[in-house]
Amino acid sequence: MKSYNDNKAFMEAALIAAITTIFAISAIYLPILSISIILIPVPFMILAYRHGARYSILSFITFSLLIGILTELMYTILLISIFGPMTIAMGYYIKRRKEPYVVIGVGTIASILSIFIIFQFISYIGGISIIDEIAIVAENIINTQVDMLKTMDVDVLSADEILNYLLMIVPGVLIIQSMFIALGNYYLTAAILKRFRSNDIDLPQFSTFRLPTNIVLGSFIIFTLSYLTRYIEGIYHVSLITNVTLLFIFLFFLQGISVISYLIKRTSTPKVIRILLIGIIFLISPLLTAISFVGLVDSIVDVRRLGTK
Repeated sequence: MKSYNDNKAFMEAALIAAITTIFAISAIYLPILSISIILIPVPFMILAYRHGARYSILSFITFSLLIGILTELMYTILLISIFGPMTIAMGYYIKRRKEPYVVIGVGTIASILSIFIIFQFISYIGGISIIDEIAIVAENIINTQVDMLKTMDVDVLSADEILNYLLMIVPGVLIIQSMFIALGNYYLTAAILKRFRSNDIDLPQFSTFRLPTNIVLGSFIIFTLSYLTRYIEGIYHVSLITNVTLLFIFLFFLQGISVISYLIKRTSTPKVIRILLIGIIFLISPLLTAISFVGLVDSIVDVRRLGTK
């Protein structure tokens, strides 16, 4: 019986490696698939859940070798660096039936570390700074937009002020991007496993999404420590506080959107309309602060009473 299960796991590992290789190569030639490349960890995470981490790692190694043979070396290195740590970490914790926020948090950390390693690798090999390249591109775009607004007699900040702010929040934006990637991979993996009738995998509805109960205390401590860095030489505390603020606004914004989704759902609004309304709210940037405040209040007083259910 054990031999049969091992053979089945090896066959699944080989099949997933082959299918994912075809998908990754297709993304090179079909631009419409390029954004979906961030979902590469999904099949390996499913494999880890079903058969364990060793088969998932074996399948990912096979996938990496196939990609290395069939495509350019740099493309292979990028795929391995970006998705390897995330795939292994999230697959391991899914197999251990950890809470969703733990799996997503671990995936986010792994993704951030991967991006940092890639930046360092490119800087070392190519002798260029990724941040400097981003600054050059952003400067050209900002100058064009500012000049256009000035011709329309619209008062705007100077291009230097906008550029400095955008470069200041690059770390925060990268962390949020990593969080979205981990979130998307977890939810898609959990949804597929549910289709396989895996009842012990947790797939919470977005309307019941909630940050850890100690998030408010944690955010207060982090803000306090960030503020105190102003007394430490060599640390640019303004940039640190700005990025910490951005991250917590985003986290509380997610919970605020979840609260709104919960309230809309209680009115028996059709699912399509509910999704459309949430999408519109996402796009209305002036509501960002108000919705983040709703999320903060829910974190403190538990408006939805989820903690008592």
